[in-house]
Amino acid sequence: MNRLSLVVLVTLICVGCEKKAAEPQAAAATASAAAPAKAPELTLFALDVGVTPKPDGTVVPLTQFLPDEKIVASLRTQGSAKSVPVSVKLIEMSNGQVVGEQNTDLTLSGAATTNLEFVKQGAGQWALGRYVMEVAIAGKPAGRQEIEVTQTLPDGARPKPAAAPAPAGA
Repeated sequence: MNRLSLVVLVTLICVGCEKKAAEPQAAAATASAAAPAKAPELTLFALDVGVTPKPDGTVVPLTQFLPDEKIVASLRTQGSAKSVPVSVKLIEMSNGQVVGEQNTDLTLSGAATTNLEFVKQGAGQWALGRYVMEVAIAGKPAGRQEIEVTQTLPDGARPKPAAAPAPAGA
């Protein structure tokens, strides 16, 4: 074999080795590009049910409500998400009937509080009995809270409102 043939043979072998070494890298790059994007991570870390949002957006958690009260589901979430569907259902436990449903899409980064209100339509009063509030995020169950609608509230069922300051000079 002459020198020129030997140089051409070695060059071809080296080019073939470089091509084979590059193929796994190209395949890995293609596989990572084709991999589906990671789903947004949004978690419900607290579900409080109450009647009136406080200045920070949360509600005082309650378990008993009067028939004519507005019921507020206060969802405290954290994570990073863009337009993630959140559904909250209020279900009468005696018959499984959904008596209220609220849907929203959440876009957030970090922690947030979202309040969804339930007001009885028509006669304007909730039936006496037990209810369950169910939360789903992106169609998956995320939390639930049982409540009761009663005709009267026992003493201590509600926090006492803060006393108004006395007028100056009184």
